[in-house]
Amino acid sequence: MNHNMHPEDRPAAEWRRLTGHEEAASALPEPSLQDPVAVGTMFCNALSDPKYFRPVLTRFVTPESLSAWGDFSAAATFLDSVQDAGYGSFAERALGDDDVAYFKILSGVTDSYQVLDEQIIAAAGVVTLVWRPELGEWRVHGIGEYLKPEDVPHGH
Repeated sequence: MNHNMHPEDRPAAEWRRLTGHEEAASALPEPSLQDPVAVGTMFCNALSDPKYFRPVLTRFVTPESLSAWGDFSAAATFLDSVQDAGYGSFAERALGDDDVAYFKILSGVTDSYQVLDEQIIAAAGVVTLVWRPELGEWRVHGIGEYLKPEDVPHGH
């Protein structure tokens, strides 16, 4: 019996199904500022070259946090520090506040896969996003640790 084993110790076939990159890409949302997974993915992808993508990165963050991001190099360094980084396929809403979402950054992702069974998967970090109704879009407020909803500006 393997049901009492830690998910990482279970045979892969029991809790996940390996997929090809094309299948995994087709499961991702279309680029949209109304989807926190899409915003989290685009933000992390833009961190691959923060100098080149600075105009894009500044567009994705909350106005209140813009000055704290600086040139985005600290965020890029954090993401680079995650070995074999991969991303979750959904954004978890904050407890008691659906306007705050957490996009998981996972480590050790060497293959694309579909989760078949509920798993507790520890994140190496998260992108904290907030829905801004006055803008009609999700914005990034932080990367790394989970930010509490009360520490995230919700706009007007």
